[in-house]
Amino acid sequence: MMLGLIDVSKSKEDFQRLKSYWNTFHCQSKIISSKNRIYGKYCKNRFCTVCSAIRKADIIHRYYPTLKTWKEPHFLTLTVRAVKIKSLNKWINGMFRAFSLILDRYKKRFQRGKGIPLIGIKSLECNFNPQRKTYNPHFHIITANLEIAEILKKEWLQIWKYKDNPNQIVVSSKAQFIRKVENLERDLIEVIKYGSKIFTEPDIKKKI
Repeated sequence: MMLGLIDVSKSKEDFQRLKSYWNTFHCQSKIISSKNRIYGKYCKNRFCTVCSAIRKADIIHRYYPTLKTWKEPHFLTLTVRAVKIKSLNKWINGMFRAFSLILDRYKKRFQRGKGIPLIGIKSLECNFNPQRKTYNPHFHIITANLEIAEILKKEWLQIWKYKDNPNQIVVSSKAQFIRKVENLERDLIEVIKYGSKIFTEPDIKKKI
């Protein structure tokens, strides 16, 4: 896989990525054994399956004890419409700004004694549709309770309404999904796993 990405980088003359891909190609290529332990040099790149697996395990180790104390955690998905590549960066930046606005708004309400703190953990995933050549960025979130999940969903739908044309669809209420967390470890992995989710099935029908 890295050799394929290296060829693409060469054709595009993207030398910064070229260097990163070569580092990943050589990740753990040399192993040193000493006193019943092995050592190697990690590339620590997000597209490295080895380093992503280590990062995932580290995040689970750090976050799981805290999430385990939440009495009613819920899994929430917040998304926008699918977009072409030229618009993807703008929409992702807009998603982060929108989420920050919601957090800031409720932080001020909580400080004035008129609201609850919004507690949760989130990650960004972006699906690619190989047939339509579109991208669908969305947040996966585990909230401390149902009330927080419902607040985030309500504010998310409200913030993306067009003032000049309220009928123009930017986000669909049906695409925003809430469910109760039944298996905390499984859903925590669902939130953090995407650093190592690399391949997209070119035939969408095979997703089933």
